[in-house]
Amino acid sequence: MSDDLYSTGKAHAWSWPLVDWDQMWRPTMWDRNPPRPHSAHMAHLVAILALGLYANIIANEVLSPAWYIPFNLALLATTLMIARRAGTTWTSMGLRRDRTTRGLTLGVVIVAGIVIAMLLAIAISSISEILHDDRFVESSVGLLLFHALIRIPLGTALYEEVLFRGVIFGMLVRRYTPLKAAIWSSLLFGLWHILPVLDVMQTNPVGARVSGLPGAAVVVLAAVAGTFLAGLVLLWIRLLANSILASVIVHIGTNSTAIIAAIVVLHLA
Repeated sequence: MSDDLYSTGKAHAWSWPLVDWDQMWRPTMWDRNPPRPHSAHMAHLVAILALGLYANIIANEVLSPAWYIPFNLALLATTLMIARRAGTTWTSMGLRRDRTTRGLTLGVVIVAGIVIAMLLAIAISSISEILHDDRFVESSVGLLLFHALIRIPLGTALYEEVLFRGVIFGMLVRRYTPLKAAIWSSLLFGLWHILPVLDVMQTNPVGARVSGLPGAAVVVLAAVAGTFLAGLVLLWIRLLANSILASVIVHIGTNSTAIIAAIVVLHLA
């Protein structure tokens, strides 16, 4: 992958040298323009966003749970093919093989901190109430473990990280500064969670306290803002390691740890 500059057969496919990617987590890099910015292939990005919108609606409103993982992975493979067709390099998507160890190490260290924080949260009754979600209460331990160890890692974390912190950010940063690309990709990530939040409001005890359309709007806006900020943090982690593996591991750790905590609180306590 050392010849990633021409790996797509297009000299214009590259706009940031590897040394800049390794330093892009630093604030001094955030307002820098790409060395060779270009506006080509925006149609490919529009196609990827349209596919993402389609997948979001289908996965949340139509699809049978059994098809969740294969459907999302198929959409992700299609997205990667479109991005590569547009000249997007593996490096700009955080998929360099020689940064895997760095991504793995950083991800595991951060997840260790998340586990400690979750253990403290379980001890606080007002926080552990959030874990009394109907989906957790009515599911068996085996099903919850399937969600924590397979469904979330493959169908959610890998899918969303490669899509937003890999493909979308990697394509936007070829045209805009890292800060602008980060804001746009994270805003899209926030909007991505509107449908899941509406579903959670129907199953979580916290959602029962929300009354009327204004209350629901406040919850949705808060969720979009929260996931927007989470997207920025996950992107910074991805850039710090220069590997999408770091943010994938942290995403898995955040979501799956919550389910495992629910198993402890609801089924084992």
